[in-house]
Amino acid sequence: MPADADADAGWAAAGCGAPVVAEIRFAVPGAAAAGFPAAARAALGALARAGGFRSGRLARALDEPASWLLTTEWDGPGPWRRALSAFEVRYALTPLLAHAVDVPGAFEVLAAVDPPVARGAGGGRPGVGPTEAGDGDVDHLARTYRSDRAADADTAAPGSS
Repeated sequence: MPADADADAGWAAAGCGAPVVAEIRFAVPGAAAAGFPAAARAALGALARAGGFRSGRLARALDEPASWLLTTEWDGPGPWRRALSAFEVRYALTPLLAHAVDVPGAFEVLAAVDPPVARGAGGGRPGVGPTEAGDGDVDHLARTYRSDRAADADTAAPGSS
């Protein structure tokens, strides 16, 4: 879809590549349940100190108390990968990975809508302006991003052209 079509639909085009949402799901058995929340908060704290970190949350499933989710948002894939390499993060996160569920965990954000903000506030995000809301008093920030993923990312071999 052309950028103009996005703008016409109330979506502002973002000026940079896509942010990354990284999720790690955990299945924590009863024996490990007591210490898991504190250890996961320590890992989240270590991630939060890394460059490019935007936000993070630790959550537990409402209907399955052994299921946990650590979600973080990053400026892009580079900051996320560099954060995982940091000693402090590896030290805090590695023991938790024994309980990690093997599912895809990194996603590039291609569209986003933020909660309402006061008119003209812009949400404090550079290059992102509010879009008109139906009531005229409050705006929702709606953005689309271009993908940084190479078209041949799934098939390209190292050194191929």
